[in-house]
Amino acid sequence: MPVATPYRMQDFYGYDQDCSTLTSFTSAHAETAVDSCSQTLNQTYYHDGSGARPVADDIVYTDSAGTSLLAAGSYRLDNNTRFTIFGSNGSVASISLCS
Repeated sequence: MPVATPYRMQDFYGYDQDCSTLTSFTSAHAETAVDSCSQTLNQTYYHDGSGARPVADDIVYTDSAGTSLLAAGSYRLDNNTRFTIFGSNGSVASISLCS
């Protein structure tokens, strides 16, 4: 029976034990919350939540690597809702229906 080669410490260099994957979704940004529901869905963003779309307290990014936070503003989703981000931490503050 062959003997397995043991792992070397350098084999673990760059290992990220809490690596998480981000979920992509299509959205649109608007200057005001009222305008957000009429915008054309033309942007791909990424969130750290478990669903298909972001929900309150999810963090939203502009890139799939999760290095650039989404700016404050109102954003349309594809299910007749919009989400709002306040501040600069990329955290979804609220989800509301488009009316």
